[in-house]
Amino acid sequence: MSERRRLGLRREVLVLLPVAFLLLVVLSTFTLFSYREALAALARERREEAALLAGSVAQHLAALRGGGTSPGPLDLREAAPAARGVALIDAGGEVLQFVGELPAANLLEPAGGLPAIERPAGFGPDEGSPDSVVGFAPLGSPSGRRYVRVDLPAGVLAGQLRALRVLTVFVLTLNGALVLLLLLFLRHLLAPWETLLARAREMGEGDAKEGDEVEFLLATFEKAVNSLAAQERKAEDDIAALERTLSASLQSGLLLLDRQGRVLALNAMGAALLETALDEPGETLEKVLAGQPELLELLREAVTLGTAPQRRECSVRSGRGMLTVGLTVHPLRRDDGEVRGYLVLFADLTEVRRRAEESRIAESLAQLGEMAGGVAHELRNSLATLRGYLTLIERRPDEDSIADFLSEIRHEADHLERVLEDFLAFARPGTARFRETSLTPLLLRAAADPALSGVEVQVHGSPVGDAVLRGDPQLLERAVRNLLHNAAQAEREAGRRGPVEIRVDLQPEGTEVAIEDRGPGLSPEIRGRLFHPFATGRPGGVGLGLALAHRIVVLHGGRIRLEDRPGGGTRAVLFFPSDTIVTGGNEAAPG
Repeated sequence: MSERRRLGLRREVLVLLPVAFLLLVVLSTFTLFSYREALAALARERREEAALLAGSVAQHLAALRGGGTSPGPLDLREAAPAARGVALIDAGGEVLQFVGELPAANLLEPAGGLPAIERPAGFGPDEGSPDSVVGFAPLGSPSGRRYVRVDLPAGVLAGQLRALRVLTVFVLTLNGALVLLLLLFLRHLLAPWETLLARAREMGEGDAKEGDEVEFLLATFEKAVNSLAAQERKAEDDIAALERTLSASLQSGLLLLDRQGRVLALNAMGAALLETALDEPGETLEKVLAGQPELLELLREAVTLGTAPQRRECSVRSGRGMLTVGLTVHPLRRDDGEVRGYLVLFADLTEVRRRAEESRIAESLAQLGEMAGGVAHELRNSLATLRGYLTLIERRPDEDSIADFLSEIRHEADHLERVLEDFLAFARPGTARFRETSLTPLLLRAAADPALSGVEVQVHGSPVGDAVLRGDPQLLERAVRNLLHNAAQAEREAGRRGPVEIRVDLQPEGTEVAIEDRGPGLSPEIRGRLFHPFATGRPGGVGLGLALAHRIVVLHGGRIRLEDRPGGGTRAVLFFPSDTIVTGGNEAAPG
């Protein structure tokens, strides 16, 4: 081992050994006092247990005397079967009755004397009861006062308390010795500091002021670094070092610009993507990106403004055609905030965008197929019903039931019309005519819909007034009607006639409209597809109501969710953010 290695190892030992001693002192002291607290808590619990048991025996004996029975030794044992000994003592300390182990005569009284005990109390383990815990309880009136003493075994606890005394002396003595060693090592730890301070005074123009040694050392160190930097400049700039470090590991294009926009570095992947080359550092952007006008314009803007666009995309020409490139521009700043250059990272997103577009088209086709399947299913069922009634009319043209058949045919035709209207409304909700719309009158109109079949609807407006939204009142009313139809159907399924409740809450973030029913609630199989077209959990349901309501609310910049109502039922919540609120009126809302 070399001399330098030995000196380094010695310095490490001089630093680590005092730290280890200090940790040992702290941990041992903490452990000792934690152990003391644990034993003290255990002793308190045992004393309370003995006091409670003595009080229980006193109550038992008082009950026997009140019933005219003279208590005997068996009565003492019966009330405290787990005790080592139970004794009945008079005020002078004389044992009247006992069972189990009888304590010595000089141990019958606790410290302070028996007359001081007015309620059950516990004592020990101590010199009077070295291996047990004693509980005392008064019995009878003060004129004929007697005492019940109960002894509980506590040999293990007493041994731990005796060992704790020895352990405390040992640990405190050991910690005192370790603290002395720390004081001895402190001189060695401060020696490098004193040496460094002395060398700094030699280099400085004067001595450090009292209390300013740290500032003096830092100033001296900074002066030495500046002097070294003035004598020998680095062979390469830090921006070039950044290019050298990153260009080999990056899997995207890298372009380094100085503050004037000249190109300092271009890695191989970036050169291949842009199909250009950097002949020498310092060339202009116009020369390097001569064939990429869109990218050149973006980088000129970043250099001119001195700030970076967050994330941008542009098109670049390539032998493979036009490519979509995503890029970010990061200003490189000095400590004082001045821009010293720009780091441009860019990557080819053409394939990513193509896959995303294919995925979007596939998802749209899948949704269109699901919607077409739903419409076909509804049409097939209704046409089969119409065909069946027409067949019955053909077979029995003269019967009185033809009117009933025609009524059913009309009902199916109305159902088909509703399916087509909902489908068209879902497919073309974008033709909204936005204007200022008062919310409470709109909800009242929807609540008065005769199609709710007699189910009561109550509208509870906000106590702070009405909200005026900017939206299409017909579309918004249709969304609310669809939700009310679902709520009314849920009430009928539960055998109820309402009320369905509409609550309006004006909040700082926006307006919330809640529609609550007390029906059977959301079925588990439909929870994950609530707003999908033709997803329904009811027999005969079309499944476009929720999808249409969702699309209308989203068209107005809002959100919609369905959740379980506390107490049973379903709660549909429509939320319109504050930027869709024109005013919040002060008119009294209906309750």
